[in-house]
Amino acid sequence: MASDLNNNLPNGLYQGGSLGIFNGIRIKEQRGRSGVETTSGTGTAQRTWLVSNTENPQAAKAALIDGPVLINEFDGKFIESLEWDTGLSSDSWEFTAHYSAAVPNLGSYTVSIDTTGGTILQTTSYEQTRFAIAGKQAPDFKKAIDVQDGAPQGVQRIIPTLKINVRAKIPTEFIYSPMRYAKLIARLTGTTNVAPMFDDEFAPGELLFAGASGDVVAEDPQLSFTFLASENATDLSIGGISGITKPGHAYAWALFDTDKDSTTGLLVSKPRAIYVDKIYGGADHDLLKIGHAPTVSA
Repeated sequence: MASDLNNNLPNGLYQGGSLGIFNGIRIKEQRGRSGVETTSGTGTAQRTWLVSNTENPQAAKAALIDGPVLINEFDGKFIESLEWDTGLSSDSWEFTAHYSAAVPNLGSYTVSIDTTGGTILQTTSYEQTRFAIAGKQAPDFKKAIDVQDGAPQGVQRIIPTLKINVRAKIPTEFIYSPMRYAKLIARLTGTTNVAPMFDDEFAPGELLFAGASGDVVAEDPQLSFTFLASENATDLSIGGISGITKPGHAYAWALFDTDKDSTTGLLVSKPRAIYVDKIYGGADHDLLKIGHAPTVSA
């Protein structure tokens, strides 16, 4: 894997003891950069600078953040934290930036997934084979599952379930106030998307917003958003009833009739109708501003 760890920086601040100067404050990157890469594609790294010619730690930090040294991104990773301590003299400060591949850049996001299964009670099967004792015939239950006393008991079935955890850094300009943004998240929780999301990978109705967690700080908060994904379905066939349309997070269920099996004369259950119920309301998930780059210059 290509890496620029422990190589000279393109701007020369690391090479040969060169210095960066900002408002009279000197910035020098110390040797000893380090990093870790994993086979799963994650990793961490860190860099250290000596900032001198000021006794004010806030001025030193501002010079490092706003000055000529690019510190937000390093080795394909984004800054997670910045720590500082006094240097060898009263007018010097040592800053260490920690970087992580799991931290998104401002206006960007990272994605982790979990597909460990959801289940539903399924009362009709896709295909049913009958076997009867010698001299008897098995009645046709029209694919109803485990019919006891005239009612299908069904079976728990694992269904495709995609849980998406999105870690995003939201630009300050979209926050307005931490409490207002928190209330927005609360209002959108438990709703499905009314417009395509994430580069149009998910059609309207396929994403259910399950909420967010994190500290809604006043400046560029980094939050974790959870979505449940389920594909919309069209032209389904259930229990002999075809042409069924089911949005991803709607609930489908069957109404059963009791009928007489034409072969055996026994009473059997068979689907009479399929109902598709809308459980969740829709909302504009773009209001969360996930993946929106800032439009206002810092």
